[in-house]
Amino acid sequence: MGTPSWAIPVGVLAGLCVACLAFIWWYIPRLYNKGIREDMSRVAVEKAERARQAAALREANGETGDLEAGADAEGVIVTPVPAKFKYTPPAYTAY
Repeated sequence: MGTPSWAIPVGVLAGLCVACLAFIWWYIPRLYNKGIREDMSRVAVEKAERARQAAALREANGETGDLEAGADAEGVIVTPVPAKFKYTPPAYTAY
């Protein structure tokens, strides 16, 4: 009994498919997370720049920050960090 003539090509093709799938499962989430990190850092830099410009404009006009809204001396609104809500789903039982 020998090996059928199609067994080796099918095995090689299956191995390539598994290797490609493993690479995709590794690379795509890595690339996505990298893009999200870059976008978030860019947004944070732009937000800080806008706050700096607004503070400079308020200072040039002789205004102070809105103390009732929780702004500090530079006019940046400081809000307390809310406590993280941890959701624990109810335990389900099979009936």
